[in-house]
Amino acid sequence: MDKTDRQSFQTYFAGASLAFGFPLLLGEIVGGIVGTNLSNDFSETFSIVYVLLHLIGGLFGGALVARNVSEKETLKSGAITGLLAYVLHQIIYFIFFGAGVIGDPYTLVTLVGGSVIGAFLYGKLGVHLSQKE
Repeated sequence: MDKTDRQSFQTYFAGASLAFGFPLLLGEIVGGIVGTNLSNDFSETFSIVYVLLHLIGGLFGGALVARNVSEKETLKSGAITGLLAYVLHQIIYFIFFGAGVIGDPYTLVTLVGGSVIGAFLYGKLGVHLSQKE
């Protein structure tokens, strides 16, 4: 693996870690405050919070990666970031919470969708800001 491939992987992994880590930490904090663990108890009360946290995490991760890729590759980078974040999610949740949380479609859709939207928005915002300068 040459230096550019390594830097590209590190960029994707950093974005995926942010996209995954944000909802994990905030979900556990919210669950600790209200007395429910969002990772184990996917009740209807907290399903909207769960989905929104993953969507926001995906937005941040996708935007982070979009900063370091060309404008043509923003959507591709968002999709890769979201899929890598989902893989990290599945591995870490399996380790910490067991096999009962594997295969959550809400997480897949929100992480990938949020990352693609975040990369797209950052790409458009970056182009808009660079045109002003």
